[in-house]
Amino acid sequence: MVTVIISARNPVPESTLERNIRKTAGAPIELFIINNAAGTNGLASVYNFGAARSRGDVLVFMHDDAFFMTENWAPILEGVFAQDPRIGVAGVAGTQYLHSDNPSWTAAGQPFIQGRIVHDLQNGDFFATLFSQEREMADVVACSGVFFAVRRTLLTQFGFDAAAFGGFSFHDLDFCMQARKTWRVVVTSDILIKHRSTGTYDKEWQRYGQVFLQKWAGLLPASCTNMIPNPERVVPAVNANLKGKIEQRTIA
Repeated sequence: MVTVIISARNPVPESTLERNIRKTAGAPIELFIINNAAGTNGLASVYNFGAARSRGDVLVFMHDDAFFMTENWAPILEGVFAQDPRIGVAGVAGTQYLHSDNPSWTAAGQPFIQGRIVHDLQNGDFFATLFSQEREMADVVACSGVFFAVRRTLLTQFGFDAAAFGGFSFHDLDFCMQARKTWRVVVTSDILIKHRSTGTYDKEWQRYGQVFLQKWAGLLPASCTNMIPNPERVVPAVNANLKGKIEQRTIA
């Protein structure tokens, strides 16, 4: 079984988010939408709280403004973990290279960044961010926190570092750095997520970015490829306009 754990700023019973998750899952799931309206608890703390109460063999951690565009995503996700017992973390976007002086997971650019995410923004913009063109599963060193799934076995070995990351950033990269010591971290293109944000890169993000770089200084840069990115020739992700090309409605 799959457990979904979400920290929600405005939890509403039978919300569009809940309906979307249950309608698209394609299998029975366990769902925790945890009230964090005050924003006093960081995502690491909330995720640890939810994980301790979960029963699933696979635990999904995702943002409260992310929605599934893929039907039957739960069996697909279970299939990702079933194909290799070494897979510990699976996301929908991530990187094969993390710099030692830049904490952004997209900093290396293509071909190091992998996956795709659709963005449906409040200003009406509707586009797909294509971090890579490949559709095969790819090994990465870290996944984006908008959506990532974890094999339960990992969470019996270690949890999220709530002491170091008390906010809403870098808990995901930190968890992946811990996991990759003994597990595969991968990105799958078989699950498509729609996100109603492009991220926030404020002073808090910068502060926790420095915490991340300092904590993992001995293991950065981190790579799962033989290539080395050229910081003077970074090739960014491609944004493809989807307006009028595919249905914009959220499945709910």
